Amino acid sequence: MTIRQAGPQDCATVEAIVRDAYAVYLPRIGKPPGPMLDNYAALIAAGAVSVLEGPAGEIVGLVVLLPHADHLLLDNVAVRPDRQGQGIGRRLIAVAESEARRRALPRCASIRT
Repeated sequence: MTIRQAGPQDCATVEAIVRDAYAVYLPRIGKPPGPMLDNYAALIAAGAVSVLEGPAGEIVGLVVLLPHADHLLLDNVAVRPDRQGQGIGRRLIAVAESEARRRALPRCASIRT
């Protein structure tokens, strides 16, 4: 599996993965969760979205990282429902932690403020 920066050509796939991954929460909370409302075209253009490709080159998950002065916000992790339970989310979180270290930020936060 390969992690890479998402490009404009990935936007529809990223949106579909987020929609499918978070759909289970719609009946539970009665409204779309925050990640379903995000502007992924803008996030991709800002370089905030990385995708994880499976062996056949298909996108199986994504992570949205938003840099701040003193931390890196892990804003979203989403995995295709048919690939959940395979350690992909854990791998994407490890990418976030690695990126925070690479940027010499003291922490990687995972709660929206």
